[in-house]
Amino acid sequence: MNRNQLLKVLEAHPTTGWCAPITVPMPPIPAASRLLWCGIGGSLLPSETLVRALGCERSQKAWMPLASPEPMAVELRQNDQVVFVSKSGNTLELWTWISRLRAMPAWSHLERPPIVITQDDQNPLAKWARSEDYPILPIPVNVGGRYSAFTPVGTLPISWMGGDPHAFLDGGRRVVESVKNGTGVWNDRVWNMVDTLHQGYLKGITEWVLIPYCLKLETLTAWWVQLVAESLGKVAQDGTRRGITPIRSVGPIDQHSQLQRWMAGPRNLGVIVLTIDEPTVPETLQVPAGCPYPKLAELQGAQIVQAQAEGTMEALQGAGVPVEHWQLPAVSESMLGEFMMAWQLIVGLTGFALEVDPFDQPAVEDGKKRTFKKLGLS
Repeated sequence: MNRNQLLKVLEAHPTTGWCAPITVPMPPIPAASRLLWCGIGGSLLPSETLVRALGCERSQKAWMPLASPEPMAVELRQNDQVVFVSKSGNTLELWTWISRLRAMPAWSHLERPPIVITQDDQNPLAKWARSEDYPILPIPVNVGGRYSAFTPVGTLPISWMGGDPHAFLDGGRRVVESVKNGTGVWNDRVWNMVDTLHQGYLKGITEWVLIPYCLKLETLTAWWVQLVAESLGKVAQDGTRRGITPIRSVGPIDQHSQLQRWMAGPRNLGVIVLTIDEPTVPETLQVPAGCPYPKLAELQGAQIVQAQAEGTMEALQGAGVPVEHWQLPAVSESMLGEFMMAWQLIVGLTGFALEVDPFDQPAVEDGKKRTFKKLGLS
């Protein structure tokens, strides 16, 4: 299929409502409150990404993701804001945390009711929320779980941090408009990446690394991994197994731990380097006697990170490894909206180019059914 055909197929799919983000009013949450976020996968990773990228020190400490059902030492406080998130309303991990928190003494003394983010239909979570008169922030029916960044899953934590959720949504809208109109920087970026992933796959490049040279974006790679892995690892209609394996990393940490494999290992891998044009924060380096790099006193940390990113890219290219460089402005709601929407489009379009449905996950559902059977819940 050509580009126009791929775009038409994507637009016609019943679960691409995320291409037209809607603004949902956010309930006020006191800045002093901790946010206990109960969810997993697509119900957590967009939120975690945004908090870790945009949050101040207070927000980072007050953010409490509760995902795995394993017991954790959590003390519920009266002024906590509890949020329960599940697109389907059936998530086992979520119901474990609902039951666990309800058993705590502070549950009956919470200053504010829990907020529920789910598809507002007759699913179990929505029905329970209505029976308790808890506020429901809807995930639209036509938005799949792992594509939920542009719903309250993404905008509620931004609002809680005192950020600008409208800038985040507008960033996503700009990318969609650029691709629909076939013009602009984001149109070029999206289609270049779709072509790179598709043509690379045909040549045996089945693994891709995302390495942001920015520690604030480390969790972004976890969101990206789920998006790519769950969307593009499928059995095609002709019975062949197809897929792209995403690998998460962060620079410069993983250039020390993984670069050897990328450069000298099998030639089935490409690397996407993400760098940020943030303003340099002036700093003074006091170089001690005996330091093997006396010229450090003349440098800034941002210069060192940029040089590391450039050096890594040059080394990879010299070894014949495919490299894509994404250079973006300072970390902000707008930039994250653009980046995350661009990748949702890239993954959706690449899926159709690979002749698989990027919006289902039959293997995941099979694993859930087996889990329920082992626990006697089916």
